[in-house]
Amino acid sequence: MSARPSSLRTQLMMLIVVAVFGAVALATFSFVWREIESYRAERARELETNAVIFAATISGEVRKGDRAATLASLRAIADLPRLERVRVDLPDGTRFAELGSSIALDGDKKSGWFGNRVISQSAQIVDRGETVGELTITADISDLGRNIQEVLKDAISAAIFSAALGLLIALRMQRRITSPIIDLSQVMRGVREQNDFGMRAERISMDETGELVDAFNHMLDSIQERDARLLAQQQNLQKIVTQRTAELKLAKEAAESANRAKSDFLATMSHEIRTPMNGLLVMAELMSNSDMPPRQKRYADVIVRSGQSLLTIINDILDFSKIEAGKLELENIAVKPADVINDVISLFWERAQSKRVDLAAYIGPGVPDEIEGDPVRITQVISNLLSNALKFTENGTVVVAAKRIACDRGECFIEFSVTDSGVGISDEKQAKIFEAFSQADQSTTRKYGGTGLGLAICRRLVEAMGGTIGVASKRGRGARFYFNLPARELVKARTLKRIGEKKNAVIAIPGTATPIMLARYLDEVGVTAQIVASDATVEDHIAYVDYIFASPEYLKALHQILSGDPTTWIPARICISELGDAGPDELLREGVAEDLLVRPFSRCDVFDQIERMFDGRLRGASALNDVKAQESKALLFSGARVLAADDSPVNREVVREALTRLGASVTLVEDGAQALKAVETQEFDAILMDCSMPVMDGFKATEAIRTHKDSRVARTPIIALTAHVEGGNERWREVGMNDYVTKPFTLSVISGVLGKFIKPTGVGALEKAPLEAPAAPMVEEDAPARFDERVFADLRAMQSGEVDLVSRALDLFEKHSRDAMLRLAHAARGRNAKDIASAAHALKSMAFNVGARSFGLACAAVEKGAEDLPALPTLLKRVRHEYSATLGELPAVRRRNARRAA
Repeated sequence: MSARPSSLRTQLMMLIVVAVFGAVALATFSFVWREIESYRAERARELETNAVIFAATISGEVRKGDRAATLASLRAIADLPRLERVRVDLPDGTRFAELGSSIALDGDKKSGWFGNRVISQSAQIVDRGETVGELTITADISDLGRNIQEVLKDAISAAIFSAALGLLIALRMQRRITSPIIDLSQVMRGVREQNDFGMRAERISMDETGELVDAFNHMLDSIQERDARLLAQQQNLQKIVTQRTAELKLAKEAAESANRAKSDFLATMSHEIRTPMNGLLVMAELMSNSDMPPRQKRYADVIVRSGQSLLTIINDILDFSKIEAGKLELENIAVKPADVINDVISLFWERAQSKRVDLAAYIGPGVPDEIEGDPVRITQVISNLLSNALKFTENGTVVVAAKRIACDRGECFIEFSVTDSGVGISDEKQAKIFEAFSQADQSTTRKYGGTGLGLAICRRLVEAMGGTIGVASKRGRGARFYFNLPARELVKARTLKRIGEKKNAVIAIPGTATPIMLARYLDEVGVTAQIVASDATVEDHIAYVDYIFASPEYLKALHQILSGDPTTWIPARICISELGDAGPDELLREGVAEDLLVRPFSRCDVFDQIERMFDGRLRGASALNDVKAQESKALLFSGARVLAADDSPVNREVVREALTRLGASVTLVEDGAQALKAVETQEFDAILMDCSMPVMDGFKATEAIRTHKDSRVARTPIIALTAHVEGGNERWREVGMNDYVTKPFTLSVISGVLGKFIKPTGVGALEKAPLEAPAAPMVEEDAPARFDERVFADLRAMQSGEVDLVSRALDLFEKHSRDAMLRLAHAARGRNAKDIASAAHALKSMAFNVGARSFGLACAAVEKGAEDLPALPTLLKRVRHEYSATLGELPAVRRRNARRAA
């Protein structure tokens, strides 16, 4: 550790010595140099003076050319001390005379340490004003070296004395400067190596080094104080972190519990709604595929679409949570933009009509017939935007449109838009209109309702599909919401050849948007359309038009004119009718109208009408005949054996009907335990397994099948048949189920899922069920209030063939409800809340499936209050009362429904 301080001392002493020696050497050199220059200058002046004098002395001899006299004079000059050489040169450079020793003759070439040892001076030899020669004298200055040696001796003596004095000064400085610095460096090294901030340097002087030591010690004091504070803060922070961690854990557990409760509630609610909708939608789909009059056909289509819209509403409740959790799943299948828009328009048509809003649709000419995308999500976004438009439009127009805005190598962008003439949105509110729980005005919720989630869900869905969404609006001038989606073109747009000759048309129908959209379609095929008021004078438009698209009132007025003058030109007449309006029927039968176009019409409807016009195939009264149901193609599984397990009798009948239509042989069981028994004795190609069942649910049954000793049974494909939303529950996958079908399902969905595991026997149209007209309702004076007659009407609509679904459902209820009541009683005696809720849930489902509403509500109250044991006896008493009253009224219900069936 002493090596570095010693080095510092040595370096400091050497620095002082070198500085002293350097200063002395510099001073000596400067002094010597000045002496040399002074001596040389003095000798030079002396020599120059002698040269001038000698030149004047010998001027006459040189002029006469007397060399001997000149040399004699030069010898007198050469006697001067230190004179080495004398020379006389003529003006032409010829040497006239010269005198000096041989050594001296070359002396001007000698040099020593301090320059040349000789110096020379010249003077002009002038006689009578004429230069007759030049005299050069060279003298010896070698005595300069001896003088310099004496000076150097004196300088070296002074240097030695100065060095000794410097050493003394260095020693003194070392004690005053280096010692404190060395001590300070040792303390700093100790602090660094030992990390000991308690060490201090000792102050031994009152000068700047002492202040440096004080500053270093003060710095150590500050660091030590800071470390103490940090240590105290760290200990306190550890306590705070421990406390906050405990609080956070409790809050996290509470949030997770609340989230689970919310998820359970949403799943339960979804299950309860989806279960009855399963029968409704499947049977409505079958009814829609049947042959029926066009108006009833439209009614059936609206039922199907309304059910699908209800499913969309149910899904909306869960969508925002799924999006926030990052669990949103998108499909990528074939989508027909025109069908999507037409379906949405049909769903909202009645609402628009009730507000006297002209709702119209327009599909641009470049929009493909089919693109690749997610039809459910696209429909959801358009439905939300259209619902908003109708909500904020008291009267006027709403237009749903689609157009193609870009295309590159098979990929294109489709812009969907909803434009209204409503209240509009101010510029400052548009920036946050797509935020969650945000509406354009604080009064919006109070006046129009809504939570503000619709547009936020739209934005998230559009962005998830890779698109963008925006709005353009002015306050009081309506709004236009639009979103662009990238999509791959699957089927090019349907186009019609433009008519060769010029054709004109008149459009005379109520509204503003619908006539404009119809005129655009006609313009695409070269027909020039003029829009007139539906109550305009008829005569002004007959003479020059080829086609008339008019309301029934306009056509009636036209008929009166035509009937009065048989020679009048009669254009083709297409009646534009409202959905549900029977007025055009008489006009078609009487020939006043030649074809029928029902609002809201789609691009396909208009193009079909235009083709009939161009081909001369206007339907006339045949437009009122039955509309042949469009054949629904599906995979068929003739001879396939399918096991279906479901605890709801109605659901079992729906599954039986659906699978029978697909050609499969169906075996029905009521729970997972019976499913296990069935696979022991029979071989099945697939199993449809309900997830929520008594005795043994679908999950446990699936686990038992997957671990079965018979590998054939263990490999049987199992499809989850559930009313719960798949996105919120992955357990079906965990237990080994192969796929899932969400209730309510469609025949095409069942067909598609079965096709993954069973080889189809073919592809064909689904068998159409005969449609029976519903009997007129008969209300007896003693009609029981505990049963909902609408449920029996729905059951009758579902049945096909000779099966009396109402009687069968009542029989199943009477049979199974007794066992379920016993199960509820046993659970109540055991005071097990979970068993009580499960038994009450089973009874509730049975009751609602047969319309026993009062009994079902009583069971629902028990299910909800199963945890509240003190209040449970009262609830169970109500259940027993309602059950007894329900069984007592069953005979009357059977008689009443038997008379209706007859």
